[in-house]
Amino acid sequence: MIMRKIMKVTSTALLATTFAVTSAYPSAAFAASNEMVNPVVETETETSIPLQNSMDKAVQAALGGPEIKKLNVLGHEFNVKPAGITKKNELTVVDGQISHHLSWRPDDQLYYHIEKENGEVKKVEIKIDRGGWTSLSAPFIATLAEKNDIPITLEMIQELGQKLGSYIDGKWEYAAETIVSTIALHVE
Repeated sequence: MIMRKIMKVTSTALLATTFAVTSAYPSAAFAASNEMVNPVVETETETSIPLQNSMDKAVQAALGGPEIKKLNVLGHEFNVKPAGITKKNELTVVDGQISHHLSWRPDDQLYYHIEKENGEVKKVEIKIDRGGWTSLSAPFIATLAEKNDIPITLEMIQELGQKLGSYIDGKWEYAAETIVSTIALHVE
């Protein structure tokens, strides 16, 4: 009985996820086969900026503004917002936000805190608030599971959603951490 309920909720969740992914990305179902037939060749355009130039733009946006949107860094698009910078004696503190741009879904938000003293980076802290469909659907699926006595927690659903998101969008955290590290090195 419980196994049947688990299968029913799992099937429903999988169907809803598949619908959401293929609705937002109609080509997602065929992406793997298309990559083999038509490999993507990137050229330098306005949306595909060389790494050095994109890092310069990210640092400029964070430290001086204005916000830059859909900045391509290491294959991922980011919105870099101007950071708050405070200075007291030899200590500089930077608090900022970078959004990992996701089409048709809530963006992932990365918040960073940098402390630099006498030209030396003393502390870098990063907090990530996950976006994507998981942020919207996980509470609903957890409630549905609870009402049907299915032993699935919100945390389990969020973990599954993050893994599916990594599969669909790839790992983006390293690219955002590279931006934050570059900001830390350039702030005075």
